[in-house]
Amino acid sequence: MASAWHVITTTDSVDASTKIKEGIVSSKIADQVTEENIRSFYWWEGKVQDDPEIRLSFDASDKEKAVSTVTASHNYDVPMIIYPEATPTGYVMGVLANATPEVAEKLVSSRLVACAQLSGASLAIKTTQEASASVNAVALEASGAAPSWQPIGGNDAYLKWVREEVKLPHEQVAKPHGS
Repeated sequence: MASAWHVITTTDSVDASTKIKEGIVSSKIADQVTEENIRSFYWWEGKVQDDPEIRLSFDASDKEKAVSTVTASHNYDVPMIIYPEATPTGYVMGVLANATPEVAEKLVSSRLVACAQLSGASLAIKTTQEASASVNAVALEASGAAPSWQPIGGNDAYLKWVREEVKLPHEQVAKPHGS
Protein backbone atom coordinates (compact mmCIF):
# COMPACT_ATOMS: atom_id res chain seq x y z
CA MET A 1 0.00 0.00 0.00
CA ALA A 2 1.61 3.26 -1.12
CA SER A 3 1.79 6.14 1.32
CA ALA A 4 -0.51 4.69 4.00
CA TRP A 5 -2.25 6.89 6.54
CA HIS A 6 -2.64 5.43 10.04
CA VAL A 7 -6.26 6.27 10.90
CA ILE A 8 -7.61 6.09 14.47
CA THR A 9 -11.16 6.30 15.81
CA THR A 10 -12.96 5.30 19.00
CA THR A 11 -16.43 4.12 19.86
CA ASP A 12 -18.34 2.96 22.92
CA SER A 13 -19.67 -0.53 22.17
CA VAL A 14 -18.83 -3.84 20.53
CA ASP A 15 -21.82 -3.48 18.18
CA ALA A 16 -20.67 -0.03 17.03
CA SER A 17 -17.10 -1.28 16.64
CA THR A 18 -18.29 -4.18 14.50
CA LYS A 19 -20.34 -1.85 12.27
CA ILE A 20 -17.38 0.52 11.78
CA LYS A 21 -14.99 -2.36 11.02
CA GLU A 22 -17.46 -3.86 8.52
CA GLY A 23 -17.72 -0.48 6.79
CA ILE A 24 -13.94 -0.17 6.53
CA VAL A 25 -13.40 -3.69 5.20
CA SER A 26 -16.40 -3.72 2.82
CA SER A 27 -15.28 -0.38 1.34
CA LYS A 28 -11.86 -1.92 0.75
CA ILE A 29 -10.15 0.87 2.68
CA ALA A 30 -8.22 -1.61 4.82
CA ASP A 31 -7.99 -5.38 5.11
CA GLN A 32 -7.27 -5.33 8.83
CA VAL A 33 -8.49 -3.18 11.71
CA THR A 34 -6.76 -3.29 15.10
CA GLU A 35 -9.00 -3.03 18.15
CA GLU A 36 -8.09 -2.26 21.76
CA ASN A 37 -10.00 -1.39 24.93
CA ILE A 38 -9.10 1.99 26.42
CA ARG A 39 -10.30 4.51 29.00
CA SER A 40 -11.27 7.91 27.62
CA PHE A 41 -11.11 11.01 29.77
CA TYR A 42 -12.79 14.20 28.51
CA TRP A 43 -14.62 17.27 29.83
CA TRP A 44 -18.42 17.09 29.64
CA GLU A 45 -21.19 18.78 31.60
CA GLY A 46 -18.76 20.65 33.84
CA LYS A 47 -16.60 17.73 34.93
CA VAL A 48 -14.12 15.10 33.81
CA GLN A 49 -15.72 11.99 32.37
CA ASP A 50 -13.98 8.58 32.47
CA ASP A 51 -15.56 6.11 30.05
CA PRO A 52 -14.52 2.78 28.55
CA GLU A 53 -14.11 2.93 24.78
CA ILE A 54 -12.83 0.78 21.94
CA ARG A 55 -10.03 2.26 19.83
CA LEU A 56 -9.91 1.13 16.21
CA SER A 57 -6.90 1.78 13.98
CA PHE A 58 -6.03 0.85 10.42
CA ASP A 59 -3.82 1.90 7.52
CA ALA A 60 -5.45 3.44 4.47
CA SER A 61 -4.04 4.87 1.24
CA ASP A 62 -6.87 7.43 0.90
CA LYS A 63 -7.43 9.43 4.09
CA GLU A 64 -10.48 11.31 2.76
CA LYS A 65 -12.23 8.05 1.82
CA ALA A 66 -11.27 6.59 5.21
CA VAL A 67 -12.73 9.59 7.06
CA SER A 68 -15.97 9.59 5.04
CA THR A 69 -16.44 5.82 5.42
CA VAL A 70 -15.84 5.85 9.17
CA THR A 71 -18.10 8.90 9.58
CA ALA A 72 -20.92 7.18 7.67
CA SER A 73 -20.79 4.05 9.84
CA HIS A 74 -20.04 5.71 13.20
CA ASN A 75 -22.53 5.92 16.05
CA TYR A 76 -21.20 9.23 17.48
CA ASP A 77 -22.47 12.63 16.33
CA VAL A 78 -18.87 13.91 16.46
CA PRO A 79 -16.52 10.94 16.16
CA MET A 80 -12.78 11.22 16.64
CA ILE A 81 -11.19 10.25 13.33
CA ILE A 82 -7.54 11.27 13.30
CA TYR A 83 -4.29 10.49 11.51
CA PRO A 84 -0.67 11.63 11.93
CA GLU A 85 0.53 14.41 9.63
CA ALA A 86 4.11 15.20 8.60
CA THR A 87 3.77 18.97 8.92
CA PRO A 88 2.13 21.21 11.58
CA THR A 89 -1.65 21.47 11.38
CA GLY A 90 -2.47 23.34 14.58
CA TYR A 91 -3.52 20.06 16.25
CA VAL A 92 -1.32 17.51 17.97
CA MET A 93 -1.48 14.12 19.63
CA GLY A 94 0.93 13.52 22.46
CA VAL A 95 1.89 10.15 23.87
CA LEU A 96 2.90 9.97 27.51
CA ALA A 97 4.46 6.76 28.79
CA ASN A 98 3.99 5.44 32.33
CA ALA A 99 0.79 7.42 32.81
CA THR A 100 -2.00 6.75 35.29
CA PRO A 101 -5.72 7.56 35.39
CA GLU A 102 -4.87 10.38 37.81
CA VAL A 103 -2.52 11.97 35.25
CA ALA A 104 -5.22 11.69 32.55
CA GLU A 105 -7.78 13.29 34.85
CA LYS A 106 -5.40 16.11 35.80
CA LEU A 107 -4.64 16.92 32.15
CA VAL A 108 -8.31 16.98 31.16
CA SER A 109 -9.36 18.97 34.24
CA SER A 110 -6.69 21.54 33.35
CA ARG A 111 -8.74 22.08 30.13
CA LEU A 112 -5.45 22.06 28.19
CA VAL A 113 -6.40 18.82 26.42
CA ALA A 114 -9.71 17.89 24.81
CA CYS A 115 -9.33 14.22 25.61
CA ALA A 116 -6.86 11.74 27.00
CA GLN A 117 -7.07 8.03 26.24
CA LEU A 118 -5.36 5.52 28.50
CA SER A 119 -4.26 2.13 27.18
CA GLY A 120 -2.28 0.29 29.84
CA ALA A 121 0.23 2.92 30.98
CA SER A 122 0.30 4.79 27.65
CA LEU A 123 -1.73 7.99 27.45
CA ALA A 124 -2.73 9.50 24.08
CA ILE A 125 -3.55 13.21 24.42
CA LYS A 126 -5.35 15.35 21.83
CA THR A 127 -4.92 19.13 21.97
CA THR A 128 -3.92 22.19 19.99
CA GLN A 129 -0.34 22.99 19.03
CA GLU A 130 -0.51 26.23 20.99
CA ALA A 131 -1.50 24.39 24.20
CA SER A 132 1.24 21.74 23.97
CA ALA A 133 3.86 23.71 25.95
CA SER A 134 1.39 24.22 28.82
CA VAL A 135 0.46 20.51 28.62
CA ASN A 136 4.18 19.66 28.93
CA ALA A 137 4.37 21.64 32.18
CA VAL A 138 1.29 19.93 33.68
CA ALA A 139 2.48 16.49 32.53
CA LEU A 140 5.96 17.04 33.98
CA GLU A 141 4.46 18.07 37.31
CA ALA A 142 1.98 15.17 37.37
CA SER A 143 4.13 12.36 35.98
CA GLY A 144 7.72 13.52 35.74
CA ALA A 145 7.69 13.27 31.93
CA ALA A 146 6.51 15.25 28.92
CA PRO A 147 4.58 13.75 26.02
CA SER A 148 6.12 13.12 22.62
CA TRP A 149 4.11 15.13 20.06
CA GLN A 150 2.91 14.42 16.51
CA PRO A 151 0.89 16.79 14.30
CA ILE A 152 -2.51 15.32 13.45
CA GLY A 153 -5.24 15.85 10.93
CA GLY A 154 -8.76 14.57 11.16
CA ASN A 155 -12.43 15.09 10.48
CA ASP A 156 -13.47 18.73 10.64
CA ALA A 157 -16.13 18.22 13.32
CA TYR A 158 -13.67 16.57 15.73
CA LEU A 159 -10.94 19.15 15.18
CA LYS A 160 -13.50 21.92 15.76
CA TRP A 161 -14.51 20.19 19.01
CA VAL A 162 -10.85 20.02 20.12
CA ARG A 163 -10.44 23.75 19.38
CA GLU A 164 -13.58 24.56 21.40
CA GLU A 165 -12.68 22.34 24.36
CA VAL A 166 -9.05 23.36 24.84
CA LYS A 167 -8.69 26.44 27.01
CA LEU A 168 -5.32 28.16 27.12
CA PRO A 169 -4.36 29.57 30.53
CA HIS A 170 -5.23 33.16 29.51
CA GLU A 171 -8.70 31.96 28.38
CA GLN A 172 -9.55 30.26 31.65
CA VAL A 173 -11.65 32.26 34.08
CA ALA A 174 -10.14 32.39 37.54
CA LYS A 175 -12.50 31.40 40.34
CA PRO A 176 -12.34 33.28 43.62
CA HIS A 177 -10.78 31.32 46.47
CA GLY A 178 -13.31 29.27 48.42
CA SER A 179 -15.70 28.69 45.50
